[in-house]
This record gives sequence, structure tokens and C-alpha cells, in this order.
Amino acid sequence: MKKMIEIVKQKIVISGVNMVEGGIFTILDNCLQKIEKYNEVKNYEIIALVHDKSVFNYPSITFFEFPKSKKYWIYRIYYEYFYFKQLSKKWQPYIWFSLHDITPNVICERQFVYCHNPNMFYKPSAKEWYLDYKMGIFGIFYKYLYQVNIKKNVNVFVQQHWIKDIFEKKFKISNVIVSKPEFTEDITNEKIDLDTSKIHFMFPSTAKYFKNYEIIFDAIAILNRDILNKIQIHFPIIVGSNIQYAKNIFRKHKTNPAFQFLLSLKRKKLLKYYNSIDCLIFPSKLETWGLPISEAKSYQKPMLVANLAYAKETVGDYKNVSFFDVNNPQQLANLITQFVEKNIVFEGNKYPYGDENTISSWKTMFDLILKN
Repeated sequence: MKKMIEIVKQKIVISGVNMVEGGIFTILDNCLQKIEKYNEVKNYEIIALVHDKSVFNYPSITFFEFPKSKKYWIYRIYYEYFYFKQLSKKWQPYIWFSLHDITPNVICERQFVYCHNPNMFYKPSAKEWYLDYKMGIFGIFYKYLYQVNIKKNVNVFVQQHWIKDIFEKKFKISNVIVSKPEFTEDITNEKIDLDTSKIHFMFPSTAKYFKNYEIIFDAIAILNRDILNKIQIHFPIIVGSNIQYAKNIFRKHKTNPAFQFLLSLKRKKLLKYYNSIDCLIFPSKLETWGLPISEAKSYQKPMLVANLAYAKETVGDYKNVSFFDVNNPQQLANLITQFVEKNIVFEGNKYPYGDENTISSWKTMFDLILKN
């Protein structure tokens, strides 16, 4: 009897050990969901390195968890530059794809990295350094962290063109590809029972200083009383790593009847809010995409958005949007007033880039990564 010849599958390692919350977790989860489906007609062995494997349910993917990676940076550095090299020698992967900024020191045939941490692009004020010194430190740290091993990658993926331009100039590379996030959330028809006598705005975000909650509070403080009585602003706050900041916001503003704070809101309920509100406010000073903008757009909601490059690229082609200076609460107050009085003339927006070196789906990315 002839011996059966065992076919050894090529291995693909997807690394996301630091992606545990908010938009970056969505990226990891969507990637794993899509690559499992993609592999139904392929024949790869998929290995995922994650913080906690219990939050995933993809039976054909083999998970390894690293719970210390988020808690202690020294472990993250050890994993990326030392331990993962040992794993790569053992596994001998065809592809090693790091979804979270760092290009690890590994041995494989083809290596890729997805860069989406925006800290290096932001210069915090003296006040922000005082309130959250870690943000300033990480901004400096990431400028150096990004460039370690970056030239080992076949391609470097970023989410927007303005980031691509910075990477090419700063790191002197020419293999950067813009990969627009592909989101898989369903559109719900369900709604939240909101006060019909009010105009409802919403700002969903993590609790971080650069998200710029303060401009909304300052804008509300200068509104005409008649306008103030007609509005309610909902804050679904993903507490994230800065729990103290979230508590400070809540403690300082919880008695204002114009505000509703929604801590630890479940995803399904958040989608109902998108379907129920009248307008999105998004004042963040720093994003590499801006997921709430995409989500509000999918519900065809009007938007008042930060007048910054990331926001205009995220908004794309859209009529019902106006922009405001992230340091000018009077501008935001004026736009809120105009919206409530129904005399706002939206600026609208046009996508400012072409499609060169741009991909818009996980399938297209996998086709590129796995081409021989």
C-alpha cells in the first residue's frame, strides 16, 4: 500500500496582541472574520496572536493569547523583538502580518505591517502633557518604534493618504499602500426611544484627551438659552485606558440636562443610537480614520466634524457635513444653532484623492499579500 503523502499547509500568522478595544479591536476582528472566509477556498493554516482568545469564535483559526502584552510594555517589546522570532523559527510561516504598528523581528518569506496608531502625528499642548503625560511620551516613542524593521516589510499598510505621505518622507520608503477600513457592521432598523421634543446630537468615543470633549462643553456653555433647551447631546463613552478622565467628565457635567452619558454601551445599542439621533458631532483632534464618521455616514446622518485632514478623507463624498476649527467652540456653537434652527447650509465634502495605491477591502489586501 502506498503511503499517504501529507500536504503541509503554508502558515499565515496574524498578530494583534495589543488590539483589545474600540476601533483597533474592530480591525482585528474584521480581519480574522474575513480571512477565515477567504480561506474557505484556499488552503492555508491561519494562526492568530491575540490578547484574549475567548472573545473570538473562528473555528478554523488557531489562537495563541498574550494577556501581558497590553498590561506591560516591556512584555510587548520582548514579544515583538525576541519571542516572536523564536516562534517564527518554529513555525516557519509564509506570511507574518502585524496588524498593530510594530514590525517584529521574525523570520518568514513575506512580512507586512498595518500602521494605525496616530500618536506620532500629534503635538500635545502643555496642559495635555500635564493631564496625560503618557500620550506625549508615546508620541515620541512611536516616531522611533514605527521605523524599527520597517524596511523588512513587503508592504506597509496605512489607513489614509496623508499618513502615507508622511511615512514615505520620514522613513524613506516607497512601498506604502492606503488600505481604507472595511467595516462589517449591520445597519439596524431599531431605534432608541428618545425625547421627540429635542434635537439629538451624539459623540461616541473613547475617553482620551485628544478626543476633544471640551470643545463640546465649551460650545454648549455659550449657546442661547432657547437653543440649549431644544437639544440633547449623547456621549457613548468607551472608557478604555483612561478611566480617570472618563470619571472627571462625568462628575463635572453629569448635572447638565443637555448631556446624557452612556458608559460601557453595548455595540448593538450604539447602532440603535446612530439610527435615532439627528446629527453626529466629531471634534477629535487626532485619528487615523474616525470610525464614528463612517458609521454615521452609513446611516445618512448629518455631521459636524473637525476641520482636519483625517476627517475630510474619512467623510469622502458627502453633502450633509460641515467642518469646524477644533480650537474654536464658537464655530461649533454657531453650527449647532444653525442646525437646530434648520437654516444650516452644509459645506459638503469631496474625496480629495484618487485610487492609486489604494485598496478598500480585506479580500483585495489578502490577494495582494498572498500573491506569488
